[in-house]
Amino acid sequence: MKKINLLALLAVISVIIVGCINTGNKDKANQPLIDLSSVNSIKVQNAGGESITITDNNLIEQFNEAIHTAEYDSAKLDIAAPDYEATVELKNKDNEKFSFWIKGENSGLFTKLGQNGHYKLPETKKVVLLDLFQPNEQQVEADNLKIDEEIKRITVAKSLAHGSVNANIKAEYIDHESIETFVRAIRTAVQIPGNLNTATPNYDIVLISNNTKYAFHLWINETSEQGMLMNVNETSTGYTLTKESTVELKKLIFLEANFKGLEFNAVRSSNGELVAKPIGITENNYLLNGGAVVELQGILYHTIHFFYGDHNAVNALLAHDPATDEVMVKWSDELIDTDNRWNNAFMNNYNMLIKLDEDHLLFLESDLTKEAGKYHLSSYNVVTGDIERLREDFWPLSDDSDYIYKFQWNADEQILFMQSYLGNVWLFDLRKGKDDVHLLKYPVIPHSTTGAPSLFLSPTFKRFVHDDESGQLTFYDNNGASLRTVPLPQEQYVPSEKIKWNPAGTIAWMDTAEMNQNRIHDIDIDYLKIAPQKINFYNQDGLPISSIKTESDHEDAAVEVVGWTDANVAVIKSYSVELLYKDTIGLKIKNVSYYLYDVKKKQKGASFSSIPSSATVILDHRMNDADTEGDITVSFKEITYKKGN
Repeated sequence: MKKINLLALLAVISVIIVGCINTGNKDKANQPLIDLSSVNSIKVQNAGGESITITDNNLIEQFNEAIHTAEYDSAKLDIAAPDYEATVELKNKDNEKFSFWIKGENSGLFTKLGQNGHYKLPETKKVVLLDLFQPNEQQVEADNLKIDEEIKRITVAKSLAHGSVNANIKAEYIDHESIETFVRAIRTAVQIPGNLNTATPNYDIVLISNNTKYAFHLWINETSEQGMLMNVNETSTGYTLTKESTVELKKLIFLEANFKGLEFNAVRSSNGELVAKPIGITENNYLLNGGAVVELQGILYHTIHFFYGDHNAVNALLAHDPATDEVMVKWSDELIDTDNRWNNAFMNNYNMLIKLDEDHLLFLESDLTKEAGKYHLSSYNVVTGDIERLREDFWPLSDDSDYIYKFQWNADEQILFMQSYLGNVWLFDLRKGKDDVHLLKYPVIPHSTTGAPSLFLSPTFKRFVHDDESGQLTFYDNNGASLRTVPLPQEQYVPSEKIKWNPAGTIAWMDTAEMNQNRIHDIDIDYLKIAPQKINFYNQDGLPISSIKTESDHEDAAVEVVGWTDANVAVIKSYSVELLYKDTIGLKIKNVSYYLYDVKKKQKGASFSSIPSSATVILDHRMNDADTEGDITVSFKEITYKKGN
């Protein structure tokens, strides 16, 4: 499994017919993204808020040439914030906006505001744009350690070589206290006599004012008594830091080494919302990700992933009582060894949190050792704070990287379903104690950065359907016995959710449509939704029952199941579609009507102008079935509990 790095892009788009559809790679790069003759200037802003304005015609032409060599792909991106945003100001006062992912390991992608899809740059043009967007990165003050201006921002990166600055920033400091610490260390450093021949520096630090950048190499580690500096343009002259400054810089740069445990301080904002931030670590040294939210006995419980330092992480269960201004850590686990496959597997599993009963929450608990580890399915008692391991050491990790790809909870039967990426399937019956476990039998389809959905579970958990990429789907019972196969139609679209089930788990169905961009509702990395033309129905063992298709022969006609009035009668939505915009993904729905269809009797019933209120509506399912609540927002740096919570 790849190491977790929340500051890096995870955008490698692999486009296949079923799952995430490539709609032909229409060469939009040959279409004019901007009219060069009408450009007045280009304003570029990086992720740190620093901006430059390009007015030189030669540089504007470089920008134009670079973006028009890109290859267009209609798939949408689901990735981190862009490295740069460019606003092209036109002479008529209009503008065009672009977002770029081109720094470090990023793949050289960009998007245009208001247009679906994305563009992939050649590596050579990625380098051109990166240089264009930071033309003064190496134009630093060369007068040794002289700093004459007020410093607004400081960046730190791991050094790669003498005489240059690594653009892949490790940490950034904008608070006054941290900036003063760096500036004081530089100003009080003492020159070392003679010409020096040194090893590769530990860090590159850049001090940024409104008008100038000052760049230095820094030699310092956690055991240093006195660090050393060099100006990047004077690499034969070194400067020794004072012992006091060395201690201060070590506290900043190696703050994660002194981080003792996760705690939160919460204060009310001006609009009454409660904002919580971790204690004992500066904002430059951590990131937060949010997970599932469950309300139990009036308390909001939720999971977070706290990422700090070089690939260190804490998975935690937090609790907030709306009657107080406190945010408490109820359980946490520190993951600090990315070479440990147990550590890495649990990086992606922190977000499972399920209401087991009125007093207990269900979650995954890790038990890591120096070179190995175990995973437990555990419950947290919200009254006593006790943790009980319901299924101890249930996951035999293989030598290959693995993680929990999908989970689903049947509250009525108290059965938990989980599927791992490599194909482990667990059906834990927490009421009866009889489990069905299938190890390495039903893998996820390798695809993109996460994998495409491959297993489709009935609501009763008594049947599931697996796609093994053989060209057919196989129905299984919960003991893993194969029942019947269903062929996937050739030369036709099938949505990523290949098999859907009625609420009773007795009837399954498959949507199909001709391969035409005009039939795609939505595309994401591992998700395709279509406007079907035909629906095939099967019983729970995979035996065909009936099928329906659009009543009109018009190519824009569509039909789909949107609900069920009972186990046998489906609510069918009939409609027509047209593209929202020419040559883009996304459909406008028109001429909607509904009718009932008895699947077993193959009979069409009454028509309606809307879905009957008594019907159970069918929702789209994406990869994860974890619930999220709108009461809590987890941003990169803080957790916000909405007013009243």
